[in-house]
Amino acid sequence: MTQKRVTLVVNCPPNFYTAEKLRMAVGMTLEDDNQISLLFIDDGVYSVNGVEMGKNPSNMEINKSLETLGMLGVKLYSHSPSMKKTGMEMTKYNVLPLDEQGAAKMLDESDVIIS
Repeated sequence: MTQKRVTLVVNCPPNFYTAEKLRMAVGMTLEDDNQISLLFIDDGVYSVNGVEMGKNPSNMEINKSLETLGMLGVKLYSHSPSMKKTGMEMTKYNVLPLDEQGAAKMLDESDVIIS
């Protein structure tokens, strides 16, 4: 079977939908023919370092999924202009910066894009 390049785009702030998208990414790693990448862009960059636990149960799922994805070798990328706009810095989870051209190329080369 041919390997599929799957990119999950995380573009909303940390919430239930972000947690579900990250959990879906973990599940997609079970299929050997998937090459999974995540792109944090726009308000999605607020999740690149994990989130405070607080009262929201989704926050625990976000952190757990980010840790698991890192252990599974899934490539995590953060849109550099979005990081600059929000003032975020990458401090955890080996998230790699990606400029406009890199993000466009990544999306263009993907067989499947989930946003």
